Amino acid sequence: MRADGRQAFPGMVLAAALALGALTGGAEAAPSGGQTATLEGRVLSAKGTPVANAVVFLTGPQGGRAPAGKPVLDQRGRTFIPHVMAVPVGTTVEFPNHDTVFHNVFSVREGKRFDLGLYPTGSRRDVKFDHPGLVRIFCNIHSEMSAFIWVLPNPYFSVTDRKGAYRIAGAPPGTHRLTAWAEPATTVESSVTLSAGTTAHHDLALPPR
Repeated sequence: MRADGRQAFPGMVLAAALALGALTGGAEAAPSGGQTATLEGRVLSAKGTPVANAVVFLTGPQGGRAPAGKPVLDQRGRTFIPHVMAVPVGTTVEFPNHDTVFHNVFSVREGKRFDLGLYPTGSRRDVKFDHPGLVRIFCNIHSEMSAFIWVLPNPYFSVTDRKGAYRIAGAPPGTHRLTAWAEPATTVESSVTLSAGTTAHHDLALPPR
């Protein structure tokens, strides 16, 4: 549910809206050095408890500097680490197998379809995520393994920590739509206004599941 009480986008509709925003030319340009703002806050459940592994992102602004380095979705102890990840469109993610068994990483749902096949411990596969949306990751051998990758049209996002805290730095000033998503498919939206050279605080409360 949105912060104003209206129904929130389901995951697939939200992903489609992101894709449309990435294709349209009316989005704001990325700000230059001293003209950015910072946004921080927490994501809370309907009961007021902190929500870890929620993805918080701004929609509308395009461009911006992508995080340095290549993201890694590791496999250890028959678990994907981290369980939730967010990356900008065009990012290549590494999928190393540091487990003691073979894995077969795949995704067949919206966002990105791929199948990396069987590969042993000590080896690695890479996937480039070139379309915005939510990608659900699984292992074809171990049904208990799952992960989520949000592919977003800009770098203005954050994944919450154990305390539900997020921080988005380098964001463009102005009024933007802010979205928080949490597993399995819960979203909340709000509007935030950012001023250059300042840090704004904005908490988000997810609707009851």
